[in-house]
Amino acid sequence: MRHDFVYCLFMMKRIFVFRHGETDWNREGRMQGHLDIPINETGRDQANRLATQLLEHRIEAILSSDLLRAQQTAGIVSAQLGVPVFLDARLREAHLGEAQGLTRDEIIHRFGESALERWRSSHPMDADVSYSGGETGRQVRDRVFTAIETFLSQNSFEILAVSTHGGVIRRMIERIHPPQTGRLDIPIHNGVLYQITFDPKQNIWDWVKSPE
Repeated sequence: MRHDFVYCLFMMKRIFVFRHGETDWNREGRMQGHLDIPINETGRDQANRLATQLLEHRIEAILSSDLLRAQQTAGIVSAQLGVPVFLDARLREAHLGEAQGLTRDEIIHRFGESALERWRSSHPMDADVSYSGGETGRQVRDRVFTAIETFLSQNSFEILAVSTHGGVIRRMIERIHPPQTGRLDIPIHNGVLYQITFDPKQNIWDWVKSPE
């Protein structure tokens, strides 16, 4: 039995990463960060659509951010797929410090447009940019990949779903599939679904254009 477990740990992993369903703050264009906002009715519909999309992929478990909007989305998906949900705070959205709770226009007024653009930039030179009191893109990226790799090293799941946030998904894609310009042009709307793979033998992540 132990031999089978070890064998599974080194098999190629398929990971379906999705963004939580819509919240009222998403609709208002308000930055949530670590603030705990529930999904709304549209968000619940998006979660149900995600479950339908994932049915054919034989998901074995869901690893979710512990923030309410990600938990609720994961819960709706897991109920339809009949799989367990595991929570990890390292999958949270970026902590945006003093920008949390603000709209785009409010952020520009308070911090300047350059701060907003550099935070959203995918350029390596901007990896350590943060709002006052918040995290950098590099910090977000590092904690997220550590969380997923640790989970996979401790469990024999081969096909995993991850319920997380727009900023997290952006940082993951930037590492796996770096953009040619300084700005990621891949859509990360609420309920978006992407597929990536992880080879634990070689510690290699790869990008797969996924069903949406």
